[in-house]
Amino acid sequence: MNYFLLSPRDPLIIRSSRPFEAISDADAAKFPPPSTIAGALRNVYARSQGMNFDNKAHIKQLFECSVTGPLAVKIPKDTSVNELSEANILVPKPTDAQYFRFEGETIIVGMQPLELGEEDGCDLPKGLLPLFLSQNINGKPVKGPRWWALKDLLAWRTGNVPSFKDVVKNGWTPTEPDVRTHIERDNKTLNSVEGQIFQTAGLTMWQQPDCAASFPNEKVSILAGIDGDVTLKAMNLGGERRLAEIQPCELWPTCPSDHGQDMIKAGGLTLTFLTPTIFAQGWRPKWINEDSLIGTPPGCQTLQLKLKAAALERWTPQSGWDLAINKPRATELMIPAGATYWFEIVPGTATKQELARLWMAHLCDGTQHNSNGFGLALPMAYSWHETQD
Repeated sequence: MNYFLLSPRDPLIIRSSRPFEAISDADAAKFPPPSTIAGALRNVYARSQGMNFDNKAHIKQLFECSVTGPLAVKIPKDTSVNELSEANILVPKPTDAQYFRFEGETIIVGMQPLELGEEDGCDLPKGLLPLFLSQNINGKPVKGPRWWALKDLLAWRTGNVPSFKDVVKNGWTPTEPDVRTHIERDNKTLNSVEGQIFQTAGLTMWQQPDCAASFPNEKVSILAGIDGDVTLKAMNLGGERRLAEIQPCELWPTCPSDHGQDMIKAGGLTLTFLTPTIFAQGWRPKWINEDSLIGTPPGCQTLQLKLKAAALERWTPQSGWDLAINKPRATELMIPAGATYWFEIVPGTATKQELARLWMAHLCDGTQHNSNGFGLALPMAYSWHETQD
């Protein structure tokens, strides 16, 4: 796998066209989904190799070319690619982390799965545990950064809750979206066409500065990998064929040496999905049995995991254009990035080698979704004994 930094030269337009009457806000500016990055990288890979887009064999080869990511990388001003480290990698905020305003400051409160009392009940599927806040708090939920530094997420998963100030400092809060109003012009009269007006909201790839009057001094690039060689230095990315610079790099999260042993010792693990995920059963992976909630993840042979709980946001639509048949793809349900699933390891089924296969693996249902970069998973140890105590 070869990794690249994709640095947009203008705000990114990702599915943001909307009627003029709609309100444009920060939520309208979207980070590109894996399918967008996969299509763009395969395009430049094909052009680098001189492939013919009318050749069915070449099209088949492109579809089989695996892509991983995208993640994000925060780059301080005047910093070269060679000076970057894993400390610069950004990941989506985990869904089980919530921001609250409490006693005049913003804090981060986690959610954890717990058994219900004898007289309690819920409408979750049988065997699935509900989530509760890890501490009682009399405060209101507030908004905060949607992108965390990878090191803060790793600390969060080991029980070391980062401060909200550190998350803001190390993470990514984009500047205001680049909102533009468009009209359709009649080429004969050169007048605007009545009723043909819409807006786009572009994602600004800069870190919001501390002071509104200052200029951002940290930019954000997209980190992705492809199983092929790309020699071009620029590409089109997103709507309006806006340009992005392509820079090869060696940057990617590395698996700790004792990672598998920690999960075996804990007897459980969490899977945090760093890219949006698509499952055939909606919220539930197809490799998890509906009745027993036990299954073997893709790429593993002996490992068996029992699903205990899940934290995920409301689904979003995912579609696209099928280059092979030259038609739009059917819309699918996409679980937003940051979704977290809790598992118990079935005793006697785990080995360090098996668990190592889960590190930054794609765990969607379907080979093509995994090849497109969906379902990128970060596994971390989780002890059920400590939770219930």
